[in-house]
Order: sequence, then structure tokens, then C-alpha cells
Amino acid sequence: QKGVAVLSYDMGARGELSLYEYLYRRIREDILAGRIAAGEKLPSKRRLAAQLGVSVITVEGAYTQLMAEGYVYARPKRGYYAAELPRALATPEKPAPRQLGPAEQAIEEASCAQELIADFTRPSLRAGASAAHLWERALKGAFSQEEQGELFGSHPPQGSLRLRNAIASYLEQARGMKVSPANIVVGAGSQVLCCLAALLVGKGAAVALENPGYPRLSQSYQALGHPVLAVPLDAEGISMSALVASGASVAHVQPSHQFPTGKVMSIARRYQLLSWASEQEGRYIVEDDYDWEFRLAGMPIPSLQSIDALGRVVYLSTFSKSLSSALRISFAVLPDSLIESFHASAGVLGSTVSSVDQLALARVIESGEYQRHLSRYRKQSKEVRDQLIAALQGSRLGPRLSISEEDSGLHFVMGLQDGRSGVELARRALQRGVALAPLESYQMGVPFAQQGDEATFVMQYDGLDASCIEAVVRALEEALGCD
Repeated sequence: QKGVAVLSYDMGARGELSLYEYLYRRIREDILAGRIAAGEKLPSKRRLAAQLGVSVITVEGAYTQLMAEGYVYARPKRGYYAAELPRALATPEKPAPRQLGPAEQAIEEASCAQELIADFTRPSLRAGASAAHLWERALKGAFSQEEQGELFGSHPPQGSLRLRNAIASYLEQARGMKVSPANIVVGAGSQVLCCLAALLVGKGAAVALENPGYPRLSQSYQALGHPVLAVPLDAEGISMSALVASGASVAHVQPSHQFPTGKVMSIARRYQLLSWASEQEGRYIVEDDYDWEFRLAGMPIPSLQSIDALGRVVYLSTFSKSLSSALRISFAVLPDSLIESFHASAGVLGSTVSSVDQLALARVIESGEYQRHLSRYRKQSKEVRDQLIAALQGSRLGPRLSISEEDSGLHFVMGLQDGRSGVELARRALQRGVALAPLESYQMGVPFAQQGDEATFVMQYDGLDASCIEAVVRALEEALGCD
């Protein structure tokens, strides 16, 4: 039986960090370094708060973040314990960034339906009036203040260096990622960059996708001649035993917020995945970080790329969630080995995003306007989510309802105890003007096994108008036949 870990930190050395973030970082460092052993119990929240001279809320915030990332687990009525982590890749120091050198059937039915009260089957095409006004100001500023040679000139295939510098600075500030602009590629949407990654990782390489997952990913890889293998999830993320058995050489994963389940990959599974990639030459991980900016509780989960010491992760992210998918601006961070391949082959395609849009985006990131917009939009999204969940829980659906994964991003998972399948309930809801996405519509290859009498739905709420919530709840009550 291990004892209780002794934690002694100088909270006055936190600098500009908040108390809970500083405490979270110190405990995480001790767990990674082995100073807190696997299975060792952490002090109770009250005991540690009194010892460090901070509030219980500060300690609770640190423990909650550590649990979300898989460094710590809780035992009911017994306390918090350090998780067991693989050590194989925890020690190599990540090299410094390289410097710049010279050179879905139910979902588809919803899209054809009559005018809807609400559509939870797809993300919003816009981020509201705030994003529209922001982009209007950005374009006006670019046209009035930038040189015509910059606005209408050509840019490198990777994209505008100014935008890549802005993205690199933003990632370091907001995501804790230290990347070089030399490794960033700007592209016209995530699908374009996914196809680029498919071209770079090797012709015909078998790609493992999380199952359930996003159907268009499978279509994109298959269109480029890559065999696609559906690999199931377990409690910690993509199943490692199934991944190894699949024979895939590329794993496309969403560690910070898996779609559609909303799960967060544990830190132990992240190291196991990196270890898998390192075992054989030519293995890569595509990290799809599509909505990391919208974690609504605690800090963003650290990226897989940030702990990749061996250069096996292709990092993909997008501005579609925060601004608009209509703008189609995304970016990739390629490891050194693949950026060289990009220059040798895919770079001849040229930049896929207009010079004007690239400069406009660079301007809003540089000025801080983008970050302020994001903060407002995140707050607005949380308010809508809270109102929707409260209305559902307070309705006649309440006794049959379960909500999970609501804090990880712009969708949550809703369970309804009914006995009928998710597809059947979605059909009934659609007749009443509400489009729902059953979890089974994201299942690839194998039949979906419903858990008992509970039908499960993926609720993408970022396009929801709060004024529609009452009508949404009423329609769902009618669809389930609530009396």
C-alpha cells in the first residue's frame, strides 16, 4: 500500500500563471518524472489547500485538469491517485523548432428536410454576427493598409510567411506548442490538408481511423488510394491492441475531443500511440485538433504534437469553428521529414488560400482581435449549451435523459432511454423539425450495438439560436410521445 504523496510547492513562484494552472503543472511534472509514483495517493483537496495556503477551489481545479488528461484518477470515497504512465517516450527532450531555411445516412437525410427548428447533425457554417463583423473589418483593413504587392502577390506553397508567423505565435501563446513557421502549411480547409497528409505519408499506406468516426475522413483517404481500417475505441482512446492488429502504418486520431464520442485520449494512451509510431519506419500519426479552442472547462488539453520527440505527428487544425467554414482556412504542422517531402512534391501545387484572406487573418491574429472574438464566442457557446441542457433536463424528457462529454468542445452526447433505435427516434424528431444525429450513423464497418434501451445522439449545438430551445424541447417531447 503506497502512502500519501508529499507535495510542497512555492506558490509564489507561479509568475503570471493562475494558481490552479501552476499547481496543475507542478503535479504533472512530478508524475511524469516519477517523483509521484503510479498508484500513489495525492493529498485530499482540503489538506493540500491548507498546506499551500490556497483555496480548495484552486486544488480542485488542478486535480480536475489532471484527471481530464489522464495523469490522475479518482477512487470513490477514497481520493485521488497518480495514474500509471508509459516511460518509453517521456524522457527524450523534444528538439527545438527548426529555423527557417532558404528555400452518414441520417445526417444526409436531415440536409434534404424541410425548414428545421434546429439541426444538430452538422456544425454551423458561421460563428455568428461577431465573426462576420470581424472579417469585414479585417478585409477593409487589409485593403486600406497593406501594400498591393502583398495583397495581390504570390506566396510560397506553404502560405504567407506573415500568417505562418502569426499562427506559430498564437499556438505558443494559446496552446503551449513551440513550432517553427517553416513547418506550417496553410490550406483551404481541413479536407485539403487531410489529402495533403495522405499524399505525404506514403503511397497506399493503410490508415487507421477511430470507430465510430467521421465518415468523410474515410472517403478522403480512400479516394487517394489508401486502405482504411476502422479501429474501435476503448475507455482511454483508440484501442492499441486493435491498432497493432490492423497492420496500419498511419493512425488518424482526435486526441483532445474525439468525434463523435467526445472522449479525451488519456496521457498514457498518447505515449503508447507515440511508442507505436516509433517502432517502425514510415509510421505516422495524424492529429486532428479540430476544436481545441472550445474546451469549455479547464485549460485546453495539451496536443499530441507537443510531446512528440521523434517527429511522427502531423498536426491539423482549422479556423472553421471559430470564424466560418465558408472561409476554408486551416493549417498543418508537418514534422521535418514530411516538410522536406512537401517541398519535393506537393509544394508544386501552390498555395490554396487567397493572398487577401491570408493577410486579413494574419492581421486579426497579430492585433489580438481574433483572441477577443474567440473569448466572446466561447462564452456565448457555453451559455447556449447550458440553456439547452437545463431545458432538456427540466422537461418531461428529464427522467429518461443522460448528458455526457459536454465540456470538451462544441458538441455533447445525449442518451435517451426509450427502447427504440436512435435512427427511429431521429426519424420521428425530423418529422417535427429537429434533426438529430444518432451515434450509429458514425459507425464504420461493423453493426452498431445499442447499449440497453438507451438511444445515443451527437448534439452539435454551435449553430443553435437560444430562442429556439423551447421549441426544440417541445418537438423532442412529442417525438418520444411524452405525456
